[in-house]
Amino acid sequence: MAIRFSSFEFYKGLLAQKDTGRPNTGGVFLSGLGAGITEAVMVVTPMEVVKIRLQAQHHSMSDPLDVPKYRNAAHAAYTVVKEEGFGALYRGVALTAVRQGTNQAVNFTAYQAFKRWAKEYQPQYDGMELPSWQHLLLGGVSGAMGPMSNAPIDTIKTRIQRAPNPTGERGFTRFLHVTKDLIANEV
Repeated sequence: MAIRFSSFEFYKGLLAQKDTGRPNTGGVFLSGLGAGITEAVMVVTPMEVVKIRLQAQHHSMSDPLDVPKYRNAAHAAYTVVKEEGFGALYRGVALTAVRQGTNQAVNFTAYQAFKRWAKEYQPQYDGMELPSWQHLLLGGVSGAMGPMSNAPIDTIKTRIQRAPNPTGERGFTRFLHVTKDLIANEV
């Protein structure tokens, strides 16, 4: 969250209009997109690879001889790097960046628009901050809009990251294979 909000504010500053000192709606969208991409590259992708690998491993907790491949997050990260190289932690980085970028672009843009509309319809808050409960409500609604806008790409990304050793497929070829399989078998 610290990376998300600090990078969002950084990009907003870069895209601010000279006359107002704030970005327009397109600038907010691009700032959110940049913030999502920044967090995807810096933190989210490696953490999601580890999380997904932990979730996808199969073992029986009732059988003491069935030992899981990964004991915890640190062990999973170590094992992935040892067996597949450091780059494996970044499997699916482009899709994660698309997912995080669109998520934050929609979230921040919707939040700013909702906040502007709330102030327009409540003149008593002109030049003032909205009450906390309204920020909570607007943040909840705008926060839900991001994931709703990119659920399909998230499903494809998760399936790509789940596979420890894809069969020689890389990048766009893997994306197409997973997407075609998803459409053929689940739509």
